[in-house]
Parts: sequence; structure tokens; C-alpha cells
Amino acid sequence: MQPRRSSCLNRGSSGAGSSSRPPSSQPQSPPSTRKRVRQHPSRDVSPELVEPENESLSETDSDNGVENPMGEAETFANRAKEERYHENRLMYRTKLDLYPELMQPHKTPLSPLFISMAATERFKGLKDRKFIDQHRISLTDENLADVRSIVEKAGLLHTLTDVDAYQPSVVKEFIANLLEASERDVGVAVYLRASMIDFSPSLINAIYCIPGFEDDPNWLDESIDEVCGFLTDGQINRWENMSSKFLSPTNQVLYKLVCTNWIPTMNYTNMNQARLKFVYMLHHNEDGFNFGKLVYDQIMRMAENTKKKKSRRIMFPTLIQQVINFQRIVPIDYPTDEFTGFPKLVVKDIKAGRGTGADTRSATLEEDIERTIADLKAIHIRLRRGEYPRYAPPPTGNQEDEVAGNTEELSQAGDTEELSRSLSF
Repeated sequence: MQPRRSSCLNRGSSGAGSSSRPPSSQPQSPPSTRKRVRQHPSRDVSPELVEPENESLSETDSDNGVENPMGEAETFANRAKEERYHENRLMYRTKLDLYPELMQPHKTPLSPLFISMAATERFKGLKDRKFIDQHRISLTDENLADVRSIVEKAGLLHTLTDVDAYQPSVVKEFIANLLEASERDVGVAVYLRASMIDFSPSLINAIYCIPGFEDDPNWLDESIDEVCGFLTDGQINRWENMSSKFLSPTNQVLYKLVCTNWIPTMNYTNMNQARLKFVYMLHHNEDGFNFGKLVYDQIMRMAENTKKKKSRRIMFPTLIQQVINFQRIVPIDYPTDEFTGFPKLVVKDIKAGRGTGADTRSATLEEDIERTIADLKAIHIRLRRGEYPRYAPPPTGNQEDEVAGNTEELSQAGDTEELSRSLSF
């Protein structure tokens, strides 16, 4: 039985003084939130091309070098989380004793680190990749009480409060071996450091105390104009006028968390329809949704694209580390292993919601038709003047079928970001 969301936080505060702290792969005293805390010297590597970082939505982000150690409430919550992790590791140890065959790889591994030579090559391609670091939220900051309330009702509070430092090399080994994972009834088992790690949507939900749900909400079907109006407190009612500066302070924080913890991207200021609809869903859905599947599909898709998209950053590093820590303690491989700092605190931008100058009228069919006719007339005039360069004809026949097939494949894969792009989000 999964623990209740609220009890996991309360349990740490009520019994923190008397309970013994379980063993953990993380430092027990909260480290700094600086970008990198090196515990051992690492080998020199030549950096490869990575995607450019866009300006953050929050100009007062905690990524300015200021230390943000965990407060007392966060420390209690983290102790409660460690108790749950310790109990689950004992259960996995029992599972290993009773069913050793389930914890064995489906083929003889190449080495204690990699299941095959192909996994070794994938790791080489990943070793210089940077990460999209996840964020955490303060449990005591009154300025964020509104954000905490929305996230808690949506069942995602533990994704922002259960924090861990992560080991970059271990996370990359996990991704390198993921493509050759053993199939399981509800997910896969990934080879990691001479043992197996279960990975599935249900496991992710269990880690973050996500409650049960009956039907996943169709949040991608929401009207984008209605979403924009709601998230900007009525300032913007048309998608084409949407900009990050119009988001209310509360929704600015939620959108930032979507971009780091739930549907990761480095384009924080680039408004994306799928991410905006996700924020809208957080406000309106209190029946729960399959968060584990959302994350699982994104990570599996990322593993499949390690060769094709070499500039992409690695998503969900903290979550992947917690999937591992939930099951076993990973032995440290000297001198290459290191830990990062805990995730940084998310903050509100005092300038959020102050955008002006946009047309706030709601969209109407008549206006849209008139604007489309005017645009087509302008295009016709430019064509007659020869102002457009020569262009390739649109796809026909089998090409159209291929485009439709790719869109359907993305939809079935459940990858929200790729699906959004295919639908011109």
C-alpha cells in the first residue's frame, strides 16, 4: 500500500528526534546548492556542443551562486523520505534473496558497468552532456503558499520536496544501459553496477507517493486560448499574443517547474502549448493523473535519441537517481564518481504578470476568417511581385503517409515534447 501524501511529510517532523537515520548514498548533512560539489577529482573531458541556454523566467533565480541550504522543515521532510527509502531497500533485498533470477540480467554483461559494447559507446556519447537540473520548493516560504497548495492538490508535492544530490556518472550509465533493459510486466529492469534496477511508471508513482487514479485527464485537448486567459488572469485571450511576461506570478513559478521537473526544457521563456496546458491541468485536476507514465515515456524516448540529438541535455537527473536510491545503495567508483548539490529552490519573479500592450479580446470565428483572408491576399500580391524565393513543393503520396505515420508514432510513444512539436505546438 502506498503511503498517503500528507503522512510522508508529517512523519518526519514528528519523529525526527528519536529515529535513527538510515544509510544513504547521499551526504546526510545538507550540502550547498552550488552547481557542482566535487568530492573526487574527475578526468578531463573536452566539452561537446550543447543547446544554448535561454533566459530564465525568473530574474531572481537561485542560480546566482547564493547558497540555499535546506531549512528545518525541508530537513524533516528529507528524513521522512529516507525512512521510506530505507524500508523499500530492505524489501528489495528480501526480493533478491527469494527470487535471485529476477535480479539477474538477461545476458552476460560486458563489464560491471555496461551490459554491452553498444552501451559503452552510448555512454561515451553521453559523458560530456550537461543536465537540466530539477528544482525544489520551500515548505515554509509564505510567498509560495499558493504554489504549494496547487501542487499538493494535484498530487505532485513530493516531486518538489523529496530531494537528493545525484551522481552524474551513475545517471549516464543508467541511460546508456536503458535501451537494452529486460522487459518486465509493468516496465523494464536496467543493468547498473553489476545488479538490476526496476524502472516503471508505477515505481515512479510509488517513489513520489502519487495517489491512485482511474482515468488520465485529456489535458492536451484543452482550448489554448482558454488556457492563456486563465493563466494570465484575463490579460491574454489569444494564443498568438501569449508571452511569458503575461503569466501571473503563481503560474510563472508553475511554468518554471514544468520546464525543470515535469516536462523538461531549457527554453524557459518560450511559451509551449503543451506545458501551458499542463499548468492549466494542475489547477483543475484533483483526481490524480499518471505522472509516472508521463516521466517514464520521456526518459525512454530520451534514451532512444542519444545518438540522434547529441546537443540535448539530460532530463530528470534527480528523479533517475531517486529511482536507483529507492532500491539499493550504489557503490562509489573512485575517482570518477561525484555528487552534485541538492536541487535549487524555485522563486517567484516580482515582474511576472506585468506585461502590457497586447490585444486581450477573445478570439472569434469572424475575425479569424477576416484575418486569414487578408493574409492570403497579401501572400497573393507578394507572389505576383516575385518576392518569395523558390521553394520545394509540398509532400505528396507516400511522403504524406510518412508524415502522418511519424505523428501517430509520437502520439503512441507518449513523448509530450516531440508530440507537441509534431502538432505545431
